Amino acid sequence: MTADERPTVPPELDPASREAVRELADREPATLRSASDYLEALAAWKAQRDEGVEDTEADDSDPDAYPDGVPEHATVSVTEIGGVEYYYYQWREGDEIRSETVER
Repeated sequence: MTADERPTVPPELDPASREAVRELADREPATLRSASDYLEALAAWKAQRDEGVEDTEADDSDPDAYPDGVPEHATVSVTEIGGVEYYYYQWREGDEIRSETVER
């Protein structure tokens, strides 16, 4: 490929993926490289997960394992209070914002 030949979007991508790639097309080279690194790591992780390879370390502090009463669409952040880390879950129920804090 010469410097004047712009790469084309792969035709095998679904419409949403094609749009995402087009959105990135005008970004700076460093941003594209960072996105590429992330996507490569994500693809490797998904392939490993899809093959049934599980993490050998059991971690009870998985933020994806929501406590009882916390909906799966809650936002999760980590907060440190007095040297102890906590998961902070926040979600909306109607007009109210709910939250729950659980030690990590």
